[in-house]
Amino acid sequence: MGSECAIVGLGVTEQGVGLGLEGRELRAQAVDLALADAGLPRDAIDGYIRAYVDREDLRYMGLSPNFSVSMMTGGATPVFSIVAAMAMIEAGQAEVVACVYGEAQTAFASSGKQDIGSYGYGYPMLYGLLGAAATHAFHARRHMHLYGTTSRHLGAVAVTQRDYALKRPGTLGYGKPLTLAEHQASPMITDPFRRYDCTRNTDGGIAVLVTTAERARSLRNTPVYVLGAGTGHNIVNWHKGQVFENHDNIAPAKARAFQQAGMTVADIDMAQLYDPFTISPLMQLEAFGFVKEGQGGPLYAEGGAGPDGLIPTNTGGGQLSAYYSTGFTGIAEAVQQLRGEAGAGQLKKAETSLVSGHGMNAGVQNTWAHACMILGSNP
Repeated sequence: MGSECAIVGLGVTEQGVGLGLEGRELRAQAVDLALADAGLPRDAIDGYIRAYVDREDLRYMGLSPNFSVSMMTGGATPVFSIVAAMAMIEAGQAEVVACVYGEAQTAFASSGKQDIGSYGYGYPMLYGLLGAAATHAFHARRHMHLYGTTSRHLGAVAVTQRDYALKRPGTLGYGKPLTLAEHQASPMITDPFRRYDCTRNTDGGIAVLVTTAERARSLRNTPVYVLGAGTGHNIVNWHKGQVFENHDNIAPAKARAFQQAGMTVADIDMAQLYDPFTISPLMQLEAFGFVKEGQGGPLYAEGGAGPDGLIPTNTGGGQLSAYYSTGFTGIAEAVQQLRGEAGAGQLKKAETSLVSGHGMNAGVQNTWAHACMILGSNP
């Protein structure tokens, strides 16, 4: 893949709880911000991908692309949407594709109309297994059994990400420190997850504009190049009876992404990993090979995911402490870091980033989809 395509526009709306805006308004704002960021006119968008299940009202946005599609594979959808955008560009179907997310999740949750079935993961729902926290708890408990990982290790993940968010205006954790003692004292949600092990729903929109690397060089902002991408699916580990030992099926995704980029993990400056729960980035760092299996907890406890550590991870606070715009949270942070626009949270070295997405299932709990990208400030 190399650097055939690049992200040239980023639009991030206000992110928070109870913003009072509909999803389509958040998406429209995000698109407007991305166009302004890239210095492109509205009619430059000739492809549109919505990272969700519903159709898009293009009239409301004033868009007239060659295609408009919706995609849904949970939190892996944003990375998938960028891969799909690149494929459509390569196929000659578009030159500038908008990949967009925007939902008013807190308004939906407070309406009392939530579909309980959407929280089920296959037949175990019949026996009371509901919600993403309960299913991810299996990964955490299995990891604890195999490697001696503790609740304090999970707490180190939460504290590390809050420390990043402290410096970042607009995040939920801005100016709100979190200690390990506070993590340990927070209420149990589903064993072993406490409150601060879990993300919160937020409202907000994010849009990225993808185009060719050639066109990117003539636009306003510094391009962020897509150097490699890969996908995997944890259904294979379900068939093997090893689904809980594996947060995702990362091996094939990693192999493709790094082969395309011509890199190894030693070449990665930072990781922006999908983090619905504290166990998630911990297990992903192990699976990608930044540390050995079972060493993710000690890595966090010793500061290895902090700004001066082995692999700075979720440097804007991630979904745990920044905001939950599904897999776009990490993409947006990677773009800002690679452009040098992360303000007080800017890393000393930020030329390459690993980004991951994770979610949905293949008919039964914990059979998550996975997608990853390697982004770079240089082609």
